[in-house]
Amino acid sequence: MPDAINEQSDRAPNSQANGNQIMASQVLRIEDATQLIEHDPRDVQNQLQAGKAVLVDVREVSEYENERIPGAFLMPLSFFDADRFPFLSDTRVILMCAIGKRSTAAAKQLMNAGFRETHHMKGGLTGWKELGLETDVD
Repeated sequence: MPDAINEQSDRAPNSQANGNQIMASQVLRIEDATQLIEHDPRDVQNQLQAGKAVLVDVREVSEYENERIPGAFLMPLSFFDADRFPFLSDTRVILMCAIGKRSTAAAKQLMNAGFRETHHMKGGLTGWKELGLETDVD
């Protein structure tokens, strides 16, 4: 599979794609038939608050236990199984990690398993915190 190529989206923010609203700043095209949509942390927060998305954290258990985004579900990349990943037809699933590399890797696994569109949060938890957004800390 070719590496992801960063390119600016040819859609304006809040445009329609397959009948779903896109609030991403960029679209990363992995193959012609699949795409990884990259969301700004503030967009992710808005989607979570509106009930339009769920956040899946692919960091490891110890990282999640130390600090996490409220409401994020844990699914560590080390145990990630794209073939068993739930498909939610009416809710966007956004992947996240510490800085964005592992969530991109998880998204590639999903695309290899047949998911045509995957989403991840740009900058991960680091980007979230840089914007001063809330986290839970133990």
